[in-house]
Amino acid sequence: MDQDAAWWTTLVFGADGDTDLPRYLQIVADIEHAIETRTLTHGQRLPAERTLAAALCVSRGTVVRAFEILAERGTIERIHGSGTFVRSNPFAALPHVRHIDSAADDPGDVIDLSQAAPSDPSHLPDIDWGFDPVDHSPGITGRGLPMLQEALAVHLTRLGLPTTADQIIVTTSTADVVDVVLRSNRAGKRPAVLGTPAWPALRSVFSEHTAASLCLYPDAGGVDPAALRRALRRTAASVVLVDTVEAGPVGRATATSRFPRIAAAIEDHTAVALEDLSFLACEAVHNPQFRPLSALSERFTAMGDLGRVFWSGCGVGWLREAAPAESLLGAALRIPRPAASAQVHAARLLVAATPQWFAERREHLSEHVRYLIRRLGEVLPSWKIESPTAGDGVWVRLPVIDASTFAHVAARSGITVCSGQGCVTDGGLREYIRISAAADKPTLELAVDRLAEAWAIYTRRLAASV
Repeated sequence: MDQDAAWWTTLVFGADGDTDLPRYLQIVADIEHAIETRTLTHGQRLPAERTLAAALCVSRGTVVRAFEILAERGTIERIHGSGTFVRSNPFAALPHVRHIDSAADDPGDVIDLSQAAPSDPSHLPDIDWGFDPVDHSPGITGRGLPMLQEALAVHLTRLGLPTTADQIIVTTSTADVVDVVLRSNRAGKRPAVLGTPAWPALRSVFSEHTAASLCLYPDAGGVDPAALRRALRRTAASVVLVDTVEAGPVGRATATSRFPRIAAAIEDHTAVALEDLSFLACEAVHNPQFRPLSALSERFTAMGDLGRVFWSGCGVGWLREAAPAESLLGAALRIPRPAASAQVHAARLLVAATPQWFAERREHLSEHVRYLIRRLGEVLPSWKIESPTAGDGVWVRLPVIDASTFAHVAARSGITVCSGQGCVTDGGLREYIRISAAADKPTLELAVDRLAEAWAIYTRRLAASV
């Protein structure tokens, strides 16, 4: 009852109270606005008069008067013995909402906006996609194909991190990198500091291999050096993971003025530091001062996933360490390696991806992020969205206690999003979801419609439980 009452008071009646309207007219206006924005849908049951009066701290007579006005306007319908309901289609201009209430209903093709990588390869640089195994089989090693190691070394050097090919170990993903580092440093059953939110795959590896992970949440300036120092002192962590580019859910890249202090915090501690550089190339072309932390301290092990910017089908990750230890090399030999063809294509993509290509890719993603934010604001105005400065998606704070339940409803409506709770190890970010903007605009448009449908279903069920 408390959660349901909170939903009504926050979502339907949570508008700014600075108004000269009498209280009963405020209730009228709030209900009509909730219907216009599809927070309330036709046929939905409103709380009983006494229940709503208690939740809003007003007299029952105030609610009765508001309901009478709404009934006279044809907005609601009061059925004796059953309750008060939103009338069918009280606003003629309201778009039709398709409800999907059971798994048996087929919403058509599922739109997946939960991934941290684009699913459409049409934006990729023009390369030769041919592959002849005879040309590359002699060069295959346990650390990766030499042409890919060399391409990654050139790529990182261009980003301000001087690198040679022998410092690179090729993997299938950043999750494999974390797994290798945790194993090689015998970090099992020891604490870790996890820069959050992390992608679910990374979060799962930390949950599996460490005793506990202290979540390091960013502020408006990104990774906080002082908070990092406190976390290291508090936990005596064996491993730290940071990403200075994508600091969700605030959506801000870390201020470059903080970089020296972050590096100093790592230098003063014994923990192995992992730095995720997956999206750095796009940010560096926008801000030339943006450089890897690994360039400031050799204590950092840089890592990345080429799928983040190129394509989710790449299946290529990597790690770079100044002087890989034997324990790290030994652990790396036991992890899966990408297919030789995938490594060849990844090397060609890195060579073809000029700074101009990364700049155009960043602008394209930024445009899609702005488009997604605008459409969400128009269709779902009750959702709270931070405008990100980097990355390819938006973090949304829903006006509910647990957004993961809504994510399940959305999946049944043909749209999958990433739950914030699945990106942390401490149970936080429960009210958040992340939506990728990497798809084309028609897909994003359809995705927003499906999210609106799912939200109508979800809020209707919540309201019905009051």
